[in-house]
Amino acid sequence: MIEKITMISDWLWSYPMVILLALGSIYVTIRFKFIQIVKLPLIIKTVYKDIVKENSGEGNISALQAALTAIGSTLGAGNIMGVAVAVAMGGIGALFWMVVIGAFAVCLKYAEVILGIKYREKNEFGEYVGGAMYYLKHTKIPILGTLFALFLAFELLPSIGLQALSVVQSAETLGISKYITGTVMFAIVFITIIGGIKRVGALMDKIVPFMSFGYFILAWIIILYNYQNIPGVFVKMFEGAFSAPAAFGGMAGGTIAMTMRAGLARGTYSNEAGMGTSPTAYAAAITDFPARQALWGMIEVFISTFLMCLTSGLLITTSGTYEKVSFDKAASMPAVAMQGFYGEFLGGTFMTIIIILFVLSTLIVMVYIGEKQIEYLFGTKISRVSRFVYIAMVLIGAFGSLGIIVSFLDISLASLVIINMFGVLTMTGVAVEESDRFFEYLKNEKQSS
Repeated sequence: MIEKITMISDWLWSYPMVILLALGSIYVTIRFKFIQIVKLPLIIKTVYKDIVKENSGEGNISALQAALTAIGSTLGAGNIMGVAVAVAMGGIGALFWMVVIGAFAVCLKYAEVILGIKYREKNEFGEYVGGAMYYLKHTKIPILGTLFALFLAFELLPSIGLQALSVVQSAETLGISKYITGTVMFAIVFITIIGGIKRVGALMDKIVPFMSFGYFILAWIIILYNYQNIPGVFVKMFEGAFSAPAAFGGMAGGTIAMTMRAGLARGTYSNEAGMGTSPTAYAAAITDFPARQALWGMIEVFISTFLMCLTSGLLITTSGTYEKVSFDKAASMPAVAMQGFYGEFLGGTFMTIIIILFVLSTLIVMVYIGEKQIEYLFGTKISRVSRFVYIAMVLIGAFGSLGIIVSFLDISLASLVIINMFGVLTMTGVAVEESDRFFEYLKNEKQSS
């Protein structure tokens, strides 16, 4: 049974899902007329204004807090260890394809966030709620909104448990008991979630910049120390993108398709564009135009793929770590690079703390998103109860066993992607209209000033 489920999920995520997300990203980018390039200076200027001055409009939390909440969900161990596995599977050329898909995925995320805010609603507590399920019910198949919420509500249960388990395992490398880690983690998540979206936003406001900046600086010190290797890495990146990867760790050499698949998969997984998860966090933002807040979706993809994933790739390649670690231990490459430069104790401690913070931020946002799926399905009263179920999964993941349910994760996630991509692709025209309306407003605002 488990073997068959694994075979199905492996097949789904080998090429079908990657191709769907890649082609979908390209299609949406064409519909938006390569807005991420054509209007880049204006995008940067508009986002900067959001940082220094709060938006007018309606919402529950600031534009920046909403963005950091979404980013907190996107950033995780996959941005660090997942990149190393991609390089192990597809060679350095995988980094090229990871960057390529990221360049297109910014528009896919942009469209998702526009739709998520355009169709958001107010619940009985006066809070703005939204997400993929809210715009999916406005498609020609309204039941897709319900199906999406059901699949995501289920998918998040074992996902939360697995995230909690990874925190416990990371802390154990520092000699900290899983019971201490699990209890502290449970307390942090409980206190944050009970406080609602405003408390979640406030915490993400602190955790996300700290953990991202910390990892970025520590990694780039090593990258710059090995500056003489940077040109060679970029040459290998481009050459490797169009040639089969060499044998790695005793494995036979691969194919160009393997290189592309490894890079495209890591790019799509890392920024979650097309999966429909981020719009739930963005829906709470104070904004006057859906497209204004959606620009932060572009920034989210940039941070996830271009800053964090590419940094991880350069860390393990410029330091030469990818050539020293066997394939079966590929996920440990970033930690090995850190330990080799900063020493076993400091390097290991740095990496463990950073990974714990990355996963903790993801964990908190997952619980919030799960609660919002239940609210969509059954209303606020039951959703208030469901939050305790999601929080309990933190303890189950830390101390218990998740069993066979984990085997269904990839299949349920694939279902989410298929449903969400149908909605985004059929409603791209609506998103384009909202985008044009916003940029027309900016144009008129500039002329009047």
